[in-house]
Amino acid sequence: MGVIVYFNVIVISFFTLVWIGLSLFLRLNKKKSFVYLLFFTIFYIYIFKVLDYTFLQFQSLLLLKLFTPSLMLRGIEAEMSLNVVPLITLTSRDIMTSFLNIILFTPLGFGIPLITHLRMKKVFTIGAIFSIIVELLQLLTGYLAKTTFRIADINDVIFNTVGVVIGYGLFIGFVRLFRLITYKRKVSANPILRYLCERPQVDK
Repeated sequence: MGVIVYFNVIVISFFTLVWIGLSLFLRLNKKKSFVYLLFFTIFYIYIFKVLDYTFLQFQSLLLLKLFTPSLMLRGIEAEMSLNVVPLITLTSRDIMTSFLNIILFTPLGFGIPLITHLRMKKVFTIGAIFSIIVELLQLLTGYLAKTTFRIADINDVIFNTVGVVIGYGLFIGFVRLFRLITYKRKVSANPILRYLCERPQVDK
C-alpha cells in the first residue's frame, strides 16, 4: 500500500502546483480579481474531486499490478469494461448510478458559466468532452492492467451531460433570482454580490 500512498502524494502535489500556477497566471497576467480566484479555486477543487472519484480513487490501485504482478485484485476483466450501447442496456440497478452521474456533473454546468462567459452550447460541449475523457481514461487504464474497477459506459457520458445541462439551467435561474432579490439594492459595495449580478449569460 506504500505505492498507493506515494501515488496519492504525487497526485495531490501535482494538482496543488497546477492550481498555484494557474492562480498566479490569472492574477498577474489576466488581472483577475480575488473574488474570481475564490470561485475558480472552488471549481478547481470540484474538478479534482470528480477526477478522484471517477478515476484516481480506484484506478490508481491498478498501479499495484505493475509492482506486484501476482497480486489479485477483485476488479472487472478488461474485456467487460466497455459499453457502447446507449440506454437499452440500463437495468433497474443502473438507475441509481445514472442519477448519481447527473448529480456529479450538475456542479460542472453551474461552475463553468460562473468563472467564464461561456453560454449553453459551449458549456454543453465542454461537459460532454470532459465526461468522454474520463471514460476513455478508465478504459485505457483497465486495458493496460487487464482489469478495472470502472466500466467505460456511454450511458455515463449521456447522464453526465444531462447533469451539465441541468447545472447550467440552475445557474441561469439562480442569477435571475439573485438579481430580482437584489433589485434596487446597493450590491456594488460587496465584490462577491457584484460579481454574481454581473454574470453575462442571463443578458440577451
